[in-house]
Amino acid sequence: MMFSIYVTLGVFLLLAIRNPWASRSLIAFTAWSSFAHAAIMGTQAMRDMISHEELVGVAVLVVIGVTLIALAPVKHGAALA
Repeated sequence: MMFSIYVTLGVFLLLAIRNPWASRSLIAFTAWSSFAHAAIMGTQAMRDMISHEELVGVAVLVVIGVTLIALAPVKHGAALA
């Protein structure tokens, strides 16, 4: 199920490349949802609810979130301030 959600989100992110300034909300949503998913997976792994091998996925999700935040276009008003 999560795979289908991430594939769909990935398609929309690829479309967002055409005009990233108009897609800031989508980029931010993707980054913060990656952080939220990583936090939940990390908590479950530490409580032995899922395999500790899933911590690799946690690291990948954090890297994705940080990369998206770093590459997201700056709001025009914030750039002037």
